[in-house]
Amino acid sequence: MFGSKLATKMWETAAEKGIGGLFKPWQMRREGNTSIELKRKEMLIIAQTEKDIEGIKKGEVIVSLTDINNPKLISMKDPDSFHFDDKKEPHLDIKSLMLNANNYSIANEIQKEINVTKALYIAEDILSLDQSDPLDDEIEADWLIRWRDSAATTSSEHLQQLWGRVLAGEIKSPGHYSLRTLEFIKNLTQREAKDIEKLFSHSFINLIIKSDGLEKSFDDEVIANELNYTFLSEMQSLGLISGFESLGVQTTFISKSEDLFIQHFIYNEKVMTVTNDNAQKKLEISVFLFTPLAVELSSLCKILINSHYLNFVIKYIKGKGFKVTIGDLTTDENGQKFSSNNVEV
Repeated sequence: MFGSKLATKMWETAAEKGIGGLFKPWQMRREGNTSIELKRKEMLIIAQTEKDIEGIKKGEVIVSLTDINNPKLISMKDPDSFHFDDKKEPHLDIKSLMLNANNYSIANEIQKEINVTKALYIAEDILSLDQSDPLDDEIEADWLIRWRDSAATTSSEHLQQLWGRVLAGEIKSPGHYSLRTLEFIKNLTQREAKDIEKLFSHSFINLIIKSDGLEKSFDDEVIANELNYTFLSEMQSLGLISGFESLGVQTTFISKSEDLFIQHFIYNEKVMTVTNDNAQKKLEISVFLFTPLAVELSSLCKILINSHYLNFVIKYIKGKGFKVTIGDLTTDENGQKFSSNNVEV
């Protein structure tokens, strides 16, 4: 048994679709106390295989397919280990070209399998912490194939984390992530990924709360430098925010109670409670909106809100005449969420 039923479903789904075949024989034996040890061995094999791939690409070793069922690596540092044509004059060595092309192709295919396997391990680690039961719905075959092909081309550890989170989220809730989101992540550069993380760290409940008025976005110099015009323009060009061209839009929150104004906002395992004695009062805030794509991506990036930006949000809300308290998000045995250890700020 794996760490959870969700992790088990992930491996079963992957095996059924022929994904992650690099360690298929190992999957059936990763049970009980041997799971950690087997995973350690698998990671060691991956590390060694990646070294071998580098050697193939650099021409230091070649893959011998004399026995197709038992391919071997042959070092090119030993001139007697492999023989090419003895011609010394300049010529087009077709044999060498074909051999190099074949070796490079093999190396690339192995690297793709490694990339997919690493993303699977990341998804397994995430799902192993979740003891909820899997849903009856299955992941669409087209979605899973698109995920595999996209994860296969990603060697960056930073982006592999994203692919692992995407698969974990889709296993838990099939249909949660769209094909459009997969395509977006596939085309991301590392710099863009880091910029998106910065955007999410300066957001609150999937909104970029800004200062009121049209003359500037933020009356805080630090935030204005972080979320400057160029940065926000790029985020809108990527399709992550809207409203920037019109310098923001207004969002209104009304009370959830007839006795007083009260609203709860959940973030980073915390609950911000906003109150006012007047139940008819409205909380009107100026914002840049997250697009549906950004909302999907934000669920993948478990990023803490920037503390300076959080203080800006608190000051902004209090400036409108509301009281703000912050508490810990607590979930009882029935799944009900509530706020505890509340402190007024």
